[in-house]
Amino acid sequence: MDGANHTPKTLKNLINLMCQKENILYKALQIDPQRLNYCKKVNEELVKLINQRKPQTFQQLSDMWYTSLNASSNRSSHYNGSRYHGLNLHSKFSGQTVEFRCFNSSLHAGVVKAYIQFVLALSHQGITQKRASSRRSVSDNEKYTMRCWLLRLGLNGEEFETCRLHMTKHLSGDSAFRHGRPLITPSQLVLATV
Repeated sequence: MDGANHTPKTLKNLINLMCQKENILYKALQIDPQRLNYCKKVNEELVKLINQRKPQTFQQLSDMWYTSLNASSNRSSHYNGSRYHGLNLHSKFSGQTVEFRCFNSSLHAGVVKAYIQFVLALSHQGITQKRASSRRSVSDNEKYTMRCWLLRLGLNGEEFETCRLHMTKHLSGDSAFRHGRPLITPSQLVLATV
């Protein structure tokens, strides 16, 4: 994805947004455990570092990125070890793109469209939001949590129905009711049919 509109502050927001929902996101995308070496989760040390020091320049942010990931040597190498994260900023520091490595390959047009819409919305949220917390979400209804996050990212309405479908279909729970669908008693059923 083009990273030209990102600043150190917006990249910090993006890292925090990924950190917040990354567990549920990885479950929604059904990332094979064998692939986790190529799309690692956000480094906790990096998150602490950027939230404490609040980098003002790309140089400061890149120093934090490479140092926290023990990848300072050979920063200019295309295959620097820091690139193997779900959110890869090595591509931003060595070029102009922000790379999301957490998606499975697919030939299904709806799935590809959902991935693109999701990444664009997440990037836009990072750019427009004043600040983002890195506190990880814990949920007893994953599908509802993901749906609410997608709506907050602006993926609401008929235009993004396919995105919401593909991003929630592998999660447990009910997308419409946080605590599950209400039970209808036989007396309520009789009243409803009268």
